[in-house]
Amino acid sequence: MQVIKKVGAALAVAMLSGCGGKTMMVSDMSGMVAASPASPWLTVQGAGQTVVTLTGLDTKTKVQVAPDLDAVVQAQVRSALQPKYFTDLIINCRSLEVAVAAKTEEDASTTDANLDLSVSCRIVARGLVVSKGYRVRQSSPIDPTAPHFDTSLPVLIRGASNQLADQLWADVIATGVKR
Repeated sequence: MQVIKKVGAALAVAMLSGCGGKTMMVSDMSGMVAASPASPWLTVQGAGQTVVTLTGLDTKTKVQVAPDLDAVVQAQVRSALQPKYFTDLIINCRSLEVAVAAKTEEDASTTDANLDLSVSCRIVARGLVVSKGYRVRQSSPIDPTAPHFDTSLPVLIRGASNQLADQLWADVIATGVKR
């Protein structure tokens, strides 16, 4: 009986020590990658960032992303652009950077998580070349006391990736290439 009480007490301490002290959340975005078509004509490369930190709150909230952000952004941009693809189109993006910060509005009634994504891309559209840096921002309201950043991060990434895809496509069209 004493052994059972000691084991029970040890389990309770372990469970309670995990409550509130968890600083690293996990966000599995493999479904976002698996749902995208395979396309060798589009690549997005960065530092292979797997941890995203939400700054600007009383405590920093960290999310472990699986797979890395490069793969997630690449898959989302590829999904958005695949229906528009034409032969001899190559888009190569590098130096992907993602940062997220919380900002409370001046009236202190709402707090937003702002995701800033920057990347340098080279577009080759039937021999015509465009090289350009892109910056996009996506925002989502959060509760600063319980930000649930692990569930809001995929929404922010999807929105930023779609915004990036729109900007990339505008530059493809600006080359004057006929589809």
